[in-house]
Amino acid sequence: MTIGTVISMLFGISVFFIFAGLYWLLKDSDPIEQRLNIVACQQRPLKRVRHQPSFKRMISTFFTQFFPRSNDNWEKSKIRSDLIKAGYRTSEAFGMFMGIRMISLIALPAGTLTLLHLSERSHGEQLAGLFMALIFGFLLPGYFLEKKVGARGYKLGKELPDVLDLLVIAVESGLGLDAAVKRVARELIHSCPILAEELTLMSLEIKVGIPRDKALKNLSDRCGVDEINSMTATLIQSDRFGVGVGRALRVHSEEVRTKRRQQLEEAAAKIPLKLLFPVLFLIFPAIMAVMAGPAVIKIMESMF
Repeated sequence: MTIGTVISMLFGISVFFIFAGLYWLLKDSDPIEQRLNIVACQQRPLKRVRHQPSFKRMISTFFTQFFPRSNDNWEKSKIRSDLIKAGYRTSEAFGMFMGIRMISLIALPAGTLTLLHLSERSHGEQLAGLFMALIFGFLLPGYFLEKKVGARGYKLGKELPDVLDLLVIAVESGLGLDAAVKRVARELIHSCPILAEELTLMSLEIKVGIPRDKALKNLSDRCGVDEINSMTATLIQSDRFGVGVGRALRVHSEEVRTKRRQQLEEAAAKIPLKLLFPVLFLIFPAIMAVMAGPAVIKIMESMF
């Protein structure tokens, strides 16, 4: 077995694992499946069930054991923070991410070296390609994780105005803040699933004895969205200084909607500038070819 065959086999295995890991990292659960699971869990009688280990769980367990958490500072690390903001709060998420990064560090250099070897490049070009592939292999999982964090933050920003309006109604109807948060999370579990899940987790933290300001701070850290950070800061200050929560939430809701409207107006104002280059380089030449093409053809026929 030649070296090229071994490299090709390693490359194929690495590509399979990296695509499986990226699928696990980027896939979104089906909302219909979530609702069916909720209904099934509500109607299922309580009994002890032995869960069979799935392939995904076995892989995540292997990577978790391969990349152990050596100290307690990993909870404050940027990778752990980004995983939580992306919605991965399980204990296997860190090991799975590090496993994806390790596979990426193997797959991209192996594939690059194979292609450069088959194309008979010089040793200097192979070393340069290997170096660049190592850099991209290290940065690629972090890039996809940041994209996932941004997409989840965008969804949270879209869900926040509706949640704020319902919180204002619940608080002004006589409910306390904790009861209002719990009721809003239960009512909006289908229309605003991400933010409702975060509010449910905050309600559970308060229920087990965590102070309200600490639970609000944890909510802000898990979401990583500026509007939610402002909301939690407003609620903490209202609770600390005795200001009415309903009034503070109403003011913040109006500010969020105003900011959202300004963002939409800004995006609409950028549309003509974004359309300028496609029109100038793609549509305009085609129009000129259709309009001036027959005249150019006739002029060339008359001259020659």
